[in-house]
Amino acid sequence: MQIQADSSTTRVRKRPLPAAAWMACMLVAGWTIPAAAAPKTDVIVLVNGDRITGEIKSLEYNQLKVSTDHMGTVYIEWDKIARVQTDQYLLLERGDGSRYYGQLAAPDQDAQLAVRRTADGKAEPVAMSTVVRAQPIEGGDFIDRLDGYVSAGFDLSQSGDNTTFNFAGGLSSRSRVREWSLDGTADLTDDSARRTERYDLSGVNRRLLQGQNFYQGQLSFTRNTELDLNLRSQFGGGLGRYFVRSNSMEWRAGAGLAYTHENYQSEGAFDSIELVLATDFSVFRYDFPETDIGGSLALYPSLTKSGRYRAEGDVHAAYEFVDDLYFELRMYGSYDSEPPGEVDAPSGDYGVVTSLGYKF
Repeated sequence: MQIQADSSTTRVRKRPLPAAAWMACMLVAGWTIPAAAAPKTDVIVLVNGDRITGEIKSLEYNQLKVSTDHMGTVYIEWDKIARVQTDQYLLLERGDGSRYYGQLAAPDQDAQLAVRRTADGKAEPVAMSTVVRAQPIEGGDFIDRLDGYVSAGFDLSQSGDNTTFNFAGGLSSRSRVREWSLDGTADLTDDSARRTERYDLSGVNRRLLQGQNFYQGQLSFTRNTELDLNLRSQFGGGLGRYFVRSNSMEWRAGAGLAYTHENYQSEGAFDSIELVLATDFSVFRYDFPETDIGGSLALYPSLTKSGRYRAEGDVHAAYEFVDDLYFELRMYGSYDSEPPGEVDAPSGDYGVVTSLGYKF
């Protein structure tokens, strides 16, 4: 078999998961679900005629993840594939939110999937260009279904009186009807006058409904000494919808309610109920250099204290310069129209972060 590296024809990338990343995932997850791996008999035919035999792991962000015996795990761009055949039962998601469950038989023509819902049933043709996600329904260890990232940055002023350190990391996974993520960030700044700390940890559990809608629950913890905030704990949920979902872009928005408990250094604790209005987007490009641009904005009008509202937002751009290694520029901001505490308490905080990261 001949694999061509020219990006104008076929691009196959080998991305083995290092032992350190495996250990980190196992420490965070704490357990795995034992299951027998599917046999590596899936057949992928590329547009240039090459054939790859392996085990399909997932399709996401225009890349088909395939485990092979001799090349390890490879990522193949979806639009460089002509045919796919597998005896695994896959969950396929199209851009319009519709889903298909079944095996993939040999199609009648290129750029088409033949979805067979039962072993002896008739195959239904589905255009490959409309499919944006794919996931095996059964088989595979829990650790195999995890995606993650870590990044860190350090800045030192010329005088040496101002230093900034930042760290971010996260894990995520998907199943037939559910997806979850756990993300954390830490930003520490030391100058000649004082030290400021900003920590954020959030977990999201999303239940996918038929079509583009979903239910979502979220739990978050935030500390920001710049805003005099010792700790903010928030728990909430709501309903959301994907407005754009393709192999190159996602945009979703939602609304809900949240219970918030805040503890400030000077004024003690506050409890409130807040309305949640949130949106986020991501744009992907997988031609070199691989680029991921995204952002989020969340508004929290208080239903307990009239006239108060909060806002949280961020924008980031990540450029991959070596396989799985990337440079990221991130800008974040927080605003509170009526912060509890002293009269002259700051109402906003913002920052710009540069970092190097690794995804697995």
